[in-house]
Amino acid sequence: MNKDNVEGSLRSAMGQGEKVFGQAINDPRTTAQGIQDDAAGEAQSALGSAKDAVNRSVDAVSAIDFSALRDEMSRLTQMVADLAQRRVSSGRDQVVSAMGAAGDSLAQSTAVAQDKLAAVEGDVEARIKKNPWGAVAIAGLIGLLIGKMS
Repeated sequence: MNKDNVEGSLRSAMGQGEKVFGQAINDPRTTAQGIQDDAAGEAQSALGSAKDAVNRSVDAVSAIDFSALRDEMSRLTQMVADLAQRRVSSGRDQVVSAMGAAGDSLAQSTAVAQDKLAAVEGDVEARIKKNPWGAVAIAGLIGLLIGKMS
């Protein structure tokens, strides 16, 4: 109960008394003033009751336990973080796998190129041993061409 309830009840009671007194002495002015005070007191009392109801509602809302909501938000945040971590881990694994496959492919290509170069080297060496003067002539021509280009 707040101040408006008390003052409204007192004013209403005084208005009712004033109304009864006005009727008893047959004074319309006093009776009207009593009716007016009674109505104003009832209105002020109703305002006090409304304020009490609002205060009780505010107290009820402030008493709500938000810890469950906080816990749920924490749980959801953890779930999102875990999901993101799994996605990043999966992406990282795919990149590592692709890099490993590319490395293996490059190693195979290098091995094939080395084998072909060794075969060409062996073939050139065999031709030079078979015809050394032809190789000297070809080397001389290449030297002359390089000399002309510079």
